Amino acid sequence: MITAFRPGPDRERPEELLGHACALVRLCGRDAAIAMVFLALVLVGTVSRLAAGLPGAVALALLPVLAGAFAISAGYAVRSRRTLVSVLGEVRGRTGAPVDPSAPWTPFGAAAALDARVRDTELRRLLAAAHRCGELSWQAVAWAAATAVLFLFWWLATAMTGG
Repeated sequence: MITAFRPGPDRERPEELLGHACALVRLCGRDAAIAMVFLALVLVGTVSRLAAGLPGAVALALLPVLAGAFAISAGYAVRSRRTLVSVLGEVRGRTGAPVDPSAPWTPFGAAAALDARVRDTELRRLLAAAHRCGELSWQAVAWAAATAVLFLFWWLATAMTGG
């Protein structure tokens, strides 16, 4: 039997929750960057191959599959970023902090102290969003790797059909 671990109040300090969320956000950014590098290499390789001449029929038939995997990976990377910015905006709106997505951890002024219960709720929301972004960015990396493998098959098909 598997039971869920759910810490009660005062088990995790706010600093620990914020630290977990920040670490996850950094990992999300790294994963999204890795996915974008894969996708950029595939895009450059595909465009340069198409610029050299139209490939054969088999390679053209594989091109939509490659484009689909590319779009899925890029979509996951964009959704990861948009999810994080959206949640940060919602948290800032509920807590009264300024809404500026380029500065994710704006400190609160001394006059705007938060109730501990509200603070913990908002930190848990941020942590949940960071977990969701982590999953989305990992999916982006997985699809980017699949896109790179599909690109290799596509490139071999262009070479074999004499394109």
